[in-house]
Amino acid sequence: MGKIYRIIASLLVGVIVAVGVYYVYQSQRARRAGILSESIEHKGDIWETNFSARLPATEASVFDAIKNFENSHSEEIKSIKVLSESGNEKTVEMTLAAPAGQTITTVLQFRYFPADRKITYKTVNAADFATDAEYQLTNEGSNTLLKFHGQTKITQQLPVPDGVIKHVIRGTFMAQLEGLRRTLHIQSTQADEDSDDPYTLF
Repeated sequence: MGKIYRIIASLLVGVIVAVGVYYVYQSQRARRAGILSESIEHKGDIWETNFSARLPATEASVFDAIKNFENSHSEEIKSIKVLSESGNEKTVEMTLAAPAGQTITTVLQFRYFPADRKITYKTVNAADFATDAEYQLTNEGSNTLLKFHGQTKITQQLPVPDGVIKHVIRGTFMAQLEGLRRTLHIQSTQADEDSDDPYTLF
């Protein structure tokens, strides 16, 4: 019996260590990306998401980078294609990396409100994840405070744990934020310390 308990204890320790390493990596990644706060809440068939982040770039340049998001690059964004564009509206097709080596392709319609320093987007295709979201920018001189609010509806029952869905929603925002940082040529503050980390290249 003692041997069985030792094996189980060893397995539990291994799982705890793996989970700990994962969360340390995610917290470092969030800090490097400039995330100040985050909240992802499951309410019925709706996932409500709020993020805030600070970018060391002017509000005008951040707004322009979001407006021209098809020019951004990220480890998790596989491709972005503009389908249509007219005035302050643009429709794009975006393919993102998903868990287990899968990808998610979605069509998003963006609307731009320069006077209000606001950008909204919504899912317009029949995807598993239907999202309505908004970026609100606040001018802080040489910095910009970015607030993101989104509601994601799961359009069909998926046989996956809540943690996986939360990972996809969070990963989507992280990919967008990392894409912005690369577009704006914002260097990670730890680039010199962690030069082998791919996320220190933006």
